[in-house]
Amino acid sequence: MPIPQHGGSHAPTPVTSARRAPYVQVAVDTEHHLIVTHEVTNTGSDRSQLAKVASQAKDILGADHLDAVADRGYFNSPEILACEQADITVTLPSR
Repeated sequence: MPIPQHGGSHAPTPVTSARRAPYVQVAVDTEHHLIVTHEVTNTGSDRSQLAKVASQAKDILGADHLDAVADRGYFNSPEILACEQADITVTLPSR
């Protein structure tokens, strides 16, 4: 069936514009190799997830301070600042 070029109520919606795959953010205890917390989102970027997941991990572990290591996909200055203010030291490469 051909897809109408100018829309209409009967036009099928392309899957790529209507759906996003879920993204899972995970915090792992590096000493015991156990998942401490996870977050499932449908945002297409990791850039806004660092402070939330790191803070959850810190709370669950009952730690006064947390060292977080992340890949460059998490690089976001406001997120890094939020971690700093929460006594979370972040190690990650810059863009």
